[in-house]
Amino acid sequence: MNPAKIALDRNIVTWVVIVLLLLGGIQAFMTMPRLEDPEFTIKDAIVITPYPGASAEEVEQEVTDRVEKALQEMGQLSEIFTSYSYRGLSVIQPRMLDRFDKAKLPQVWDELRRKVGDVQSDLPPGAGPSIVNDDFGDVYGIFFAVTGEGYSFAQLKDVGEYLRKELALVQDVARVDFYAVRAEMVYIELDRDRMAQLGVPPAAIVQELQAHNVVADAGRVEV
Repeated sequence: MNPAKIALDRNIVTWVVIVLLLLGGIQAFMTMPRLEDPEFTIKDAIVITPYPGASAEEVEQEVTDRVEKALQEMGQLSEIFTSYSYRGLSVIQPRMLDRFDKAKLPQVWDELRRKVGDVQSDLPPGAGPSIVNDDFGDVYGIFFAVTGEGYSFAQLKDVGEYLRKELALVQDVARVDFYAVRAEMVYIELDRDRMAQLGVPPAAIVQELQAHNVVADAGRVEV
């Protein structure tokens, strides 16, 4: 069997195959992802449970083992990939079966959260609540820097908030996060001598600040 002779004898079929391969190559090139970090599905999650004041052994016996048993009841679970019991903290990383794709994983994560939520009542006093993180594997494809000479950080943040709302409407944009945003703070310096003269304790000032802008129900009128 001579492939070259067959290709020459049936040149019409050969040209059709060449054209199809050429069109398929162009289509594949045009639809090829161009992100620096291409998207891939992470089938792992992290379950973090704080247990302040407990030793590593107590965390393992009273928290980690109980959460692991609850996770092992899931039919979608492939394995407990890693499990750590630190002083005052439990970290478990479950891994799901490979047959679950991006479309099916959200339902799997919902069941995972239900399992973790059900086991909270079995944890010792002071432990929890458990935190489930299923999107730690997300990568960011595009980074923007918002700058403006003569504008304050608060004004730049307002512009960033507007851009986030607009970018969230763009197709294929899943999330827009901020980094390096400066927190707004108000520093209050107390005059200790003046407070002592007036008999005002520091707790009273703290209480007044905490009560500032508190929303209170003033009732309603139906006409």
